[in-house]
Amino acid sequence: MADKPVPTGFGAFCWSQLNASDAAACEPFYCGLFGWSPTHKDLGGMAMTLMTRGRDEIGTLMQILPQEGGTPRSHWMGYVWVEHLDAAFAKAKDLGAMPHVPPTAVPGAGRIAVIGDPGGAVVGLFEEAVHTDPPRPMPVGHGAFSWYELTTRAVAPSIAFYTALFGWTTQDWPMDFGTYTLFMRGEEAVAGLMPMTGPEWEGVPNHWMPYVAVTDVDERFAAVPGLGGTGCVPPTDIPEVGRFAVVTDPTGGTFTLFKGLP
Repeated sequence: MADKPVPTGFGAFCWSQLNASDAAACEPFYCGLFGWSPTHKDLGGMAMTLMTRGRDEIGTLMQILPQEGGTPRSHWMGYVWVEHLDAAFAKAKDLGAMPHVPPTAVPGAGRIAVIGDPGGAVVGLFEEAVHTDPPRPMPVGHGAFSWYELTTRAVAPSIAFYTALFGWTTQDWPMDFGTYTLFMRGEEAVAGLMPMTGPEWEGVPNHWMPYVAVTDVDERFAAVPGLGGTGCVPPTDIPEVGRFAVVTDPTGGTFTLFKGLP
C-alpha cells in the first residue's frame, strides 16, 4: 500500500471513476487537492472529464444523469480488469450480482459493465479493446490511486462472491477492530475488505473505497475544507502500514488519503 507498483493485469483494479452529481463542482476540488489536470471529452454523446497527472491518466469524472427520485450522491467506482467481459458478467449474475450496466462499448478503450455485489457495493468490470502483454503499469506516487477497499457488512457473502468471480484468495490480517481481509492474486494483495461494525457506520451503504496516495496526509487533509470538501476521519496511523484520513468532495464523493511507511 506504500508507493510501490500497484498490481495490474487481469483480476486487478485498473481504473477509477467519479460518478458525480455535479461534475463541474468536483473538478476544481480534485485539481486543487491533487494537482490533477482536466481534459474534457465527448464519450459517445456523453460529457466526460479525464484527469491526468503529467503524462499519467489517473481517472475520470462523469456527470450522473437525472433519475426519478432525484440524483444519487456522488460516488467513486473502481474497475477490475477482466479477460472476457461477457463471461465475467454472466458469472457475476450467476453468483448473485445485481446487473447495473450490461457489457457496453467505450469508444477507443474497450468495454465495461457495472454490477452490485451481494452486499450492494458497486464495482465495474473492464475489458480492453486490444489486450496488452505485459499489461500497462498503474501510476504511483502523489495523486495516484493506490488501494481499493470493500467496506461492507456482508463479509462472508462478499468473500465468497469475489473469490469465485475473480479467482482471488484471502488472507486474514488481525487489527484492533477485528479482522481485515486481504484479497490476494497469487502472492500479490490486490484489495482489502473492512467489516462495517459499530454505530459509526449507521446510514453508510456498503461500498468500495478508493485510496489516493499523497506525500503528506495531514497537509492535504487540512486543505480539504478550503476547497469545499469535508473531513470525515482525521489523520490516523495504521501500525506498520502508514497514515490515512477519509474525506468527501463538495458533492459527497468519499475517498481516503493515504501515505504508506517507507
